[in-house]
Amino acid sequence: MKKIVLLLLAVTMVFAFAGCQKTELTRGTFDGSIYKNDLMHFEFEKPESWVYSTDEEIAATLNVGVEYLGKDSFKNALKNNPSVYDMMVVDTITRTNINVGYENLAKTLSSNITVEQYIEALKQQLADVSAMKVTFPDKYDTVTLGKTEFTRVVCDVTASGASMTQVYYLHKMDGYMGFIIVTLVSGYTVADVEAMFK
Repeated sequence: MKKIVLLLLAVTMVFAFAGCQKTELTRGTFDGSIYKNDLMHFEFEKPESWVYSTDEEIAATLNVGVEYLGKDSFKNALKNNPSVYDMMVVDTITRTNINVGYENLAKTLSSNITVEQYIEALKQQLADVSAMKVTFPDKYDTVTLGKTEFTRVVCDVTASGASMTQVYYLHKMDGYMGFIIVTLVSGYTVADVEAMFK
């Protein structure tokens, strides 16, 4: 199961985030069980069985130096890397997990790309991954998490014989794509996870 989660994470890293003139890129903050993201204007409160990844664990997963995730160097990390993850959290029982990050559209696709074009590019990228099958819905909807409206894309995923649901929440800010990626393995519904956001 860990290999599947890492594969899904690696595929989503194709899309990333770097410098822009208007958006002030800042790192989210933690206060006990609460993660606060001022850039995308939401808070997330993890349940008791969930564990936040440390900066060292995030850096190891992404194969970058931990210095890229420091509060003072976060803005530069986004300028110099195609994507940077700000928060990762996993349920230690079900392995359901959430990843929050940013993509520098100028480095990966185009600063002028729309959310709909981004989804089409993501669909094409995932279609090339032979180790898993991702089924995209015909239509996408919007949902408000915290104070921000996101485009929500709910996909069915099959990898190594296991089935799961992966949900992409996308919010474009200037030349960046903010994203929340939820992988539902078992035990939680989309509504359950969305209720954790304020």
